[in-house]
Amino acid sequence: MSSRRNRLSGSPAIPGYGSGQGNGGAGGAKNPRRRNGYHPRRQLALVTYNVRTLRTDEKIVELEDEMSRLRWSIMGLSEVRREGEDTITLRSGNLLYYREGDQLSQGGVGFLVHRSLINNIITIGSVSSRVAYLILRLSKRYSLKVIQVYAPTSKHPDEEVEVMYEDISRAIHKSTTYFNVVMGDFNAKLGKRGDGELKVGEFGYGQRNSRGQRLAEFLEKEDLFMMNSFFRKPPQRKWTWMSPDGSTKNEIDFIMTTERRMFSDVSVINRVKTGSDHRMVRGILNIDVKLERSHLIKSTLRPINTHIPCPESFQLELSNRFECLQSCQSVDEINNRFVETVQAVGSKFFRPRRRDRPQKLSDHTLNLMAERRSMVLKTSVDAKAFRQLNRRISRSLRRDIRNFNTNCIEEAIERNKGSKVFARDVSVGQSQLTRS
Repeated sequence: MSSRRNRLSGSPAIPGYGSGQGNGGAGGAKNPRRRNGYHPRRQLALVTYNVRTLRTDEKIVELEDEMSRLRWSIMGLSEVRREGEDTITLRSGNLLYYREGDQLSQGGVGFLVHRSLINNIITIGSVSSRVAYLILRLSKRYSLKVIQVYAPTSKHPDEEVEVMYEDISRAIHKSTTYFNVVMGDFNAKLGKRGDGELKVGEFGYGQRNSRGQRLAEFLEKEDLFMMNSFFRKPPQRKWTWMSPDGSTKNEIDFIMTTERRMFSDVSVINRVKTGSDHRMVRGILNIDVKLERSHLIKSTLRPINTHIPCPESFQLELSNRFECLQSCQSVDEINNRFVETVQAVGSKFFRPRRRDRPQKLSDHTLNLMAERRSMVLKTSVDAKAFRQLNRRISRSLRRDIRNFNTNCIEEAIERNKGSKVFARDVSVGQSQLTRS
């Protein structure tokens, strides 16, 4: 059995190799097509959230609008309540994967992956209707597996809970990855650390129940650390679920990992509200993602001849400037001058055409959502006002999406386009299963 070198607290979680200084990459030439403001290394932010429903397209629009104000990379979803199983590239560029629950329009799990990481996905799928998994490539040698869980509620028998834990174990051992994260809604109160427990930190919340004890046993079995309990937070930043009357608040949504040092923080996010009775949990990974080189060298700014107003002039000026490279004395100087030349000439002759996406949500709806984000839920009166506001937002969302779709259809008819065009315009995204 190979041994791993101990890492210092706060150091990058990916060990170094080759001539590079850590993070799993050997040193070498810089990527010539790296653009200003583009960071090939970035910290990952994992989020788990029981969204309660994404059955309708307006709920997806609502979730993406809320997440646009938050730093996130991968979001694990519980209770998506959509039919079937599919992977959809949304209009925003983000990737949505989901699998329905055991019953129609109930339960289900999924992922929402930020558009910047889509090319890093190795595989995405599910073991069952309660356990989904995603494998992400971090570097040439290291990959991360994220497992999203939606556990049976207390109304379901313990036998279903045992089946779920077996499914999680299958997902963990299905393929080997260097890092493993298990997260989701476990419908279990783990509470504070018991005597002799090493996988639970000293900052637990609440009292443990029988399902929480089963979770603690699972942590020991699979060598997982309960990361919620290793970071000190005030009590109001620990609970993740609230009862309908607002009187009961429990911590039942968790993030676990096989590598305790890989997380620099785990927090409950209060400012994102979509009408769910859960709050999302976010973990910041102490990992810098090195995107695959094949992704780095893809340039969305590379024009074809038909996009350049004067291709002959472009080629002529580029050739003239390249003649200056003959006076360069070193490889580094040639590389730097080459990059500067291509960028200068390209920016002069070509401007990328960006099409502004039409706004689906009205100012009225956005103001209602902003009002909901500012709400503080402490009492049953607050919970009742929260539910009433959720209903108002749902009605306003449906009206906005209906108006948006109607406008798209009318514009398509005016442009004398076919039915496939406005069907594309009003869809939430492109399914990977039906893409030709």
